[in-house]
Amino acid sequence: MVVWGIASMEPEEDVRNYVAGLGVTFPILLDTDGSVHATYDQEFPFPTGAYPQDWVIGTDGIIVYANNTFEVDEMTAVIEAELAP
Repeated sequence: MVVWGIASMEPEEDVRNYVAGLGVTFPILLDTDGSVHATYDQEFPFPTGAYPQDWVIGTDGIIVYANNTFEVDEMTAVIEAELAP
């Protein structure tokens, strides 16, 4: 399993400060032009557009979970199902 954060359309310095403040240890990718955001926004738009958003991309590259509220039990169940043999 790989965990990445994606910061869309935010200045690099702001992202670095935010990540440092949170103590995040996983890689944060910069989507400076918003192209990644636009790709997934087409498939799974959230009515509020709220951030942060949680996404789980399955082993086949398809989105298997998307939410803009932190639901740890739901996300854990989806991840465990994807990692099951």
